[in-house]
Amino acid sequence: MSMHPCFMVKAQHKEVAMFQPVLGLTERQIDRIRQVKHVFEKAEKITGVPWEAIAAIWYRESFSITPPKTPGGPFQFDPIPDKPTLLALLLRFTNLKGKDIDQYIQKGVNDFEAGALFAACWLRLKVKPIITPDAADEVIKDAFCGYNGRAYGSADRSPYVMNGFDQERFNMVLRGTIPDGRGGRKRVEIVDKRPGAFTVYKQLKSLNI
Repeated sequence: MSMHPCFMVKAQHKEVAMFQPVLGLTERQIDRIRQVKHVFEKAEKITGVPWEAIAAIWYRESFSITPPKTPGGPFQFDPIPDKPTLLALLLRFTNLKGKDIDQYIQKGVNDFEAGALFAACWLRLKVKPIITPDAADEVIKDAFCGYNGRAYGSADRSPYVMNGFDQERFNMVLRGTIPDGRGGRKRVEIVDKRPGAFTVYKQLKSLNI
């Protein structure tokens, strides 16, 4: 029997659902996200994508403020978008104008703040419904699945999206290819030991940090 990922607590005479994943963020990881939450909130204000979703992508992709060794910046864009693509994202999914657009494009995906904004735009690109701060869970899950490439067929089958959400989706197996750091790619097939993006998203939503 699968463990249900929620329990109920009482707060101010109301019952509030608190998400309790089988595998979730540690207190140290939550604190690390809290320290840079303002960056994700700024991207949410510009794009409408929940800051928790942007933070979840960051956690899964690198959890690094500075660009990691592999190409693609802190949000691991693969392939790396060229400037016309970045411009198209900002024009389509934000109301930014002139110098603001130029500044973000100049910074590119290797910059943490700009990367967060582009990641939010990329999430919106991957689903037809408009992502809002109160978007349905299925929309968010599908956006995460699209961000990662849909190699598993659906969000519920993807460790990138769902690992650790409940007992049924615990220790899911990652299969695919990743950059090898030398310009090529290498195949991987390993048990995922990190919570999926949707698992992280739901945990952050529940914590209200």
